[in-house]
Amino acid sequence: MNTAHTGNSQVDTARQLLCQQFAHSLNGEKFTVRVRISEPAGQPPTALFTAHDGLGWHKAGETVIEPILVDALKETLDMLASTPHHDAWSVRHETHADAQETEIRFHREQLAEHVGPKLESQLMGLLFRDQHDSSKDMRRNMGAHR
Repeated sequence: MNTAHTGNSQVDTARQLLCQQFAHSLNGEKFTVRVRISEPAGQPPTALFTAHDGLGWHKAGETVIEPILVDALKETLDMLASTPHHDAWSVRHETHADAQETEIRFHREQLAEHVGPKLESQLMGLLFRDQHDSSKDMRRNMGAHR
């Protein structure tokens, strides 16, 4: 289902959820996060977040089971994966028969100084810049100390 039919509110919710999950992982010193969207035949889709630390991959947050939100997450992750390399993060996207995995690797040296209570909103600006923003604005804002 394309989220254009359900309005932008689900996409906004998906973006907010991604930034919450990513910020939680980054604040916990986990700079690589995966989102697995599972779509088994005859069953509703689900989204599972995992994060990597020195001991391996661990579940991060609750599994998303609301189909419309899972579709919005999938659409948003597809958009992020459409340009896989950025200054502060990179994306690897794989599609399987009944699932897709999107791995986002945040570059520690670019984001370590931004870890803290404002990280979620900083990620929103970094990952989902307004179409009118220039890349120079993003670099200047991420480089500024607050």
